[in-house]
This record gives sequence, structure tokens and C-alpha cells, in this order.
Amino acid sequence: MIALVDDDSLMRRWLTRVLEKGGHQVQSFATGQALLEGMDPEVDVVCLDLGLEGMGGMEILKILREKAPDRSVIVVTAETRTEIIVEAMRGGAYDYLVKPLEAERVLQSVGRAAERQGLLREVQRLRREKSPLVSLVGDSEAMREIRGQIEQLAESDVTVCLQGETGTGKEVAARSIHATSQRRRGPFIAFNCAAVPEALEEAELFGHEKGSFTGASGSKKGRFEQAQGGTLFLDEVGDMAPSTQAALLRTLQQRTVTRLGGSQEIPINVRIISATHRDLLAEVAAGRFRQDLYYRLVVYPIYLPPLRERLGDRPLLIRHLTSQLQQQSVMGFCQISPEAMGYLERYAWPGNVRELQNVLQRALLTCKEGEIQPRHLPPELRGERPGSDRRHEVPAQAAARGASGRKLLKEAEAAAIRKALAEVGGHVGRAAELLGISRATLYRRLSTLD
Repeated sequence: MIALVDDDSLMRRWLTRVLEKGGHQVQSFATGQALLEGMDPEVDVVCLDLGLEGMGGMEILKILREKAPDRSVIVVTAETRTEIIVEAMRGGAYDYLVKPLEAERVLQSVGRAAERQGLLREVQRLRREKSPLVSLVGDSEAMREIRGQIEQLAESDVTVCLQGETGTGKEVAARSIHATSQRRRGPFIAFNCAAVPEALEEAELFGHEKGSFTGASGSKKGRFEQAQGGTLFLDEVGDMAPSTQAALLRTLQQRTVTRLGGSQEIPINVRIISATHRDLLAEVAAGRFRQDLYYRLVVYPIYLPPLRERLGDRPLLIRHLTSQLQQQSVMGFCQISPEAMGYLERYAWPGNVRELQNVLQRALLTCKEGEIQPRHLPPELRGERPGSDRRHEVPAQAAARGASGRKLLKEAEAAAIRKALAEVGGHVGRAAELLGISRATLYRRLSTLD
């Protein structure tokens, strides 16, 4: 998409005609201020008249470069003085056009700029594919912030605690932290505190010697020893038994483990990443989680938002998970029909990314015609009552099954939109960026709000 700004209405109309005939989508503005406030985030190239009244072209150029350094800006000027053109090029302009303009020259310049933007996007895509952070799918501000936090941790061994609802991708984030760290050549060992009986927690974490308990037929390394030189991921740490909490605290303080039934202290060199869906401070206040352990584990907290707060990420995430599932199985290729995609995008997803993945997997298994249709999706996604078969309901869905899926979705979307608008003082363009959607999409959704 091309944006152009010129205070001469005849020039705007002429440039718009030339660019549209050249196959480009065009946004036109009469002032620099209007450009800054109303430009679509998807604009790749800006044609900027330097002779604007009010806010001058050079000032606009500087602001554009600060906001998006990679965006191509072509300056248009009636000045023939070399110093003006040199100043604009030094200010970051990609090219310049001198009035009177020729259609062929305009299309050549814009075409080269658009091609450059395409190459830049391809380079960025390849970089993302090489980066371990590619698994953290999403272009919303929240996901960009999470990736930025993980990149900041690359050179550090700080203890991280991942917080968020069940199914938001905490283990994916933990693996990304490990893969970008200096320990990436070491092992990544995961331990789910909620999946192991209390009586076996310490033996699993710290290891045991032969005969230390009934069934211990030999010596075994615990998760700490297995993770030597790498990362130990303690999932659902808020569900850890009190006795294991005390042993874990001692291990973190002394940096040694002692196997059950043994006496030798084994030095450990392990980075700890924990995760929980619980409010650990509330657990501390209730006496269910040790305060001293809390301060050992929650050194650098990272919050993973639920899927209902990531409206703009849904289409990208749906495509990513569908492609991933098809690559991992022998299922044939299936596209998603527009109607089915609409249901997938609008649903509130109380089970978050994990629920979305399960729904897509079931749809791919039942799809025989090469295209996923609404009938391949669970009834609650289509706003229908699931009836007596509630095997796939999560607790939040069961509690809300009296309300239609459409109503739940509308409320969730409205809340997210209002929150975004409040954070940016009602500025629609900035709210759209925050939500990860285009201005046009946000305007359409605003028109449907009560």
C-alpha cells in the first residue's frame, strides 16, 4: 500500500490515478498531520511533498523514520537545489522526485521502493525462521514485548517465572528462553509438579539410591542432575507439595542435591525456569506456598496473555498450528473455509492455544473433502448448545454454556477494543496497532459495538 501527502488537490488526484493504474492501493492526505494520524499500518511506501504548509516535509520525514525506520519514503519537491535533496537523503529518504512529475518516473521509483519492502519482509521472515522465537507466534504488541523480554535474557542466567492461564504456551516460552540462552547446547528438562504424586516428587527431582524406598531397584539421577549445564523447567510450580518446596529451597540456596537414601552432596549447575497458572502471591498469603521460595523463583516474571486478549494474532496462529499439525501427521492437506475461519477467529477460547490446537487437530481428522467446514468444528464454536455430550468442555465453557458463543465473543472483543482505546486516549490508529489489526478492521468492529 502507498500513502501520499500533498497539499495540492490536483497533484493528489493525478498521483492517485497514476499509482492506481500501476496496480497500487493508495491512501492520500492533504497535510502531514493527517498522514501521521490516519496512515494505515500496512503502508509500505510514502510519497511525501517537502513543500507542505504547517508541519513541513522534513519534520514529517524525521517522524516517519523514527516510527518505522524500514519504511521507504520518497520525497517530492519543486526545489532543484542540490542541498535540499541531499538533506532529504541524509534524513533517510529512499528516493526523490522533482516536479513537474512524469508518470513513468513515479512508477519506477515507487516500484523499486515496493520491491525493497518485499525483500526486507522476506529477510525478516528468514531471520524469524532461524530464531528460536519463531515458535512464539503473533504480531500483537503483547507478543512482541514477550519476544523482546526473552531476547534481553539471552546473555543472562536470571531465574524466570512464566505466569498465565492454562494453555497459553508457557512451556513453548520456556523452551524459547533456553534456546536463546548461553545454555542452549545443554539439556532442557521439564518437570510437571502437578502430574507427579506428592510421595514421588522429591525422588523425581533429586534422584534416589538403590533401596531408598519400596520399588527403588537401582540408583537414578533426578531432574536436577539430568539438567546439568542446561535448564530445568518446573511447570505448575504452584502445585508443588510443601515438603518438596522446602527441599527445593535448600537446593537453590546450596546449589547441591542429595539423592534420597544417599549422603553425597552433588554440585549442580542448572538454570531454573518455573511456570504457574496460579497467583503465587495469593498462595503465599494463604500459606500454601513458601514466601522465601517465591522470592527465589519469581526473580524475572513474564506474563503470557490469554488468547481472548490477542484478537489480531488469531488468524496467524490458526494458520501456523494448522500447518504444524499437517506436517507432524499423515493427514492430507486441508484448507479452512472462510465460514470456518470466521468461527475460529470469533470464539473466546477459554482453553487458550491448547484448546485451539485440539480443535484444529479434530477438524483435520474429520475433514475428508480438503476443506474444513463449520460442521467439522465443535458446536460451542458455532454458538450452538453442545447438548448432553460435554466431553470436550473445559470448566469455563461448562459454566458459560447457557450463553451463546457469539455473545461471549462479542463481549470479549468489545472489552479488548475498549481497553486498547483507553490506553491510547481514543486514538483509533494507535489502538489498531495495539490490537494487531488494521484501522479498517477496527472501524468495522467499532460500528458493531453497542
